[in-house]
Amino acid sequence: MRRLPALAALGLMAATACAPLPKPQPANPVRFVLVNDVYVADTLADGTGGLARVATLRDRIALTGPTLFVLAGDVLSPSLLSKYYGGRQMVEAFNAAKLDYATFGNHEFELPRDTLVARIAASKFKWLSSNCTEANGRPFPGARSWDTVRVAGRTVGLFGLTLQGDYRSYVRCSDPDSAAHRVVDSLSAMGVTTIVALTHQTVEADVALLRREPRVALVLGGHEHEHYDVTVGARHVVKADADARSAQFVTLWGDTTAWQEAVSLVPITDRLPPDTAVRRVVDRWQDSLRAKLGPERVVGTITAPVEARDAIQRRAETGLGDLVTDAMRWGTKADVALLNSGTLRFDDVLRPGPLTNYQLESIFLFADGTRVLTFPLTGARLRELLEHGVASGSYGKGPFLQVSGVEFAFDTARATGERIVGAVHRAGGAPIRSTDTLTVALPVYPACEGGDGYRVPEAKPACATWEQAPRAADLLIRYVEGPLGGQVAPPPAGRLRGGAPSPAAAGSH
Repeated sequence: MRRLPALAALGLMAATACAPLPKPQPANPVRFVLVNDVYVADTLADGTGGLARVATLRDRIALTGPTLFVLAGDVLSPSLLSKYYGGRQMVEAFNAAKLDYATFGNHEFELPRDTLVARIAASKFKWLSSNCTEANGRPFPGARSWDTVRVAGRTVGLFGLTLQGDYRSYVRCSDPDSAAHRVVDSLSAMGVTTIVALTHQTVEADVALLRREPRVALVLGGHEHEHYDVTVGARHVVKADADARSAQFVTLWGDTTAWQEAVSLVPITDRLPPDTAVRRVVDRWQDSLRAKLGPERVVGTITAPVEARDAIQRRAETGLGDLVTDAMRWGTKADVALLNSGTLRFDDVLRPGPLTNYQLESIFLFADGTRVLTFPLTGARLRELLEHGVASGSYGKGPFLQVSGVEFAFDTARATGERIVGAVHRAGGAPIRSTDTLTVALPVYPACEGGDGYRVPEAKPACATWEQAPRAADLLIRYVEGPLGGQVAPPPAGRLRGGAPSPAAAGSH
């Protein structure tokens, strides 16, 4: 479904030229700059991204005419800074970058309610959500279902949507399809003909939205971490690459009888100089991180590449998954360690060379510190958890499990609930009987909060004192410095047999 971006030459000009962009020929065009799934404001380790560069791009495009800068969700969490500051740094950076609109991503709802409300209140931009409200059905303070804005001589209506999920109890997200239809009816009744959706849901859901709602001119989306440009007739669904590795530049003109849209994917590289105001904000927050964690120090050496990309990690055993679960099992003295892959946020390959405490901290980005609980579980219940990890709604996504102390085979061609093939074994040993009792290590999110769809009532006693449980990052640092002697390489594979690793089928949570 991914298309090559239109107007690639224009995108390159936007990224490299010092002169203003050429003025578009159509009458009354509306321009959009889209980013999505931006967890860090700083430039990435590979030299790409950086919100200060995106701000420069936005300013250059705005020289050609009125432009709306929008964010399609996932910004307040998770990141190393957000683990400590709850997304304050991202709001300040996007305020400096002159963002116009944002919608909620699923990760926004991992924050406590008071924190989320405070971030909305501090935003100079507007938050839109047509389907996600407080549990009582009222909009979050400061958020709105939709908005209209006068741009280039026309009234543009924008509304936000977020996919449904197992969120914290203070959140209620209704069916996004029904919510979209209601708001489109409302905007149309007001005479608004240029209606744009700002969404955080799957690309399939975005395409279905355009097909159902002919009055929606354009979908500016997020949730996937890779760029998309999918067309439904002359209308587009577009998404950028996560962490501002790229931005989508869309020009929209025409009307409901003949929409015309030009889409250009703009790589965010060092060819774009940073906006100084945004750069100051980013640097200040990086300084605060160093004050929080102390100096960066080397804890070991990576001797062979360690696979940690989401596209593989959410479908198959990986080197990072093995290392982390081994550290969990060693550090808690559990029989079995289980880790939902969505907990691991590195999404890259750990390459040979020095390994620092900052790198290991950056693997675990959630506000609960990814604390690891231990509790007893029968062999029958262990098998049920393993089945959930390879179910049709889990395979290829965050619930997929990385494991230590256990081996099994699975077949995704089978029906959900019957995908574990044969017996589940202890590591290199005997089959685990349904009546056996094992000590299991599992993070707080799936164990206590029903995260990723897990239901683990056996963990309830441990959940009562979860704040005293060890952090996964600490367990991993001690494991690297202790049993591994500072030498880090992927452990021998073979714990999970089955599936089809696919780097192209990128993870999205």
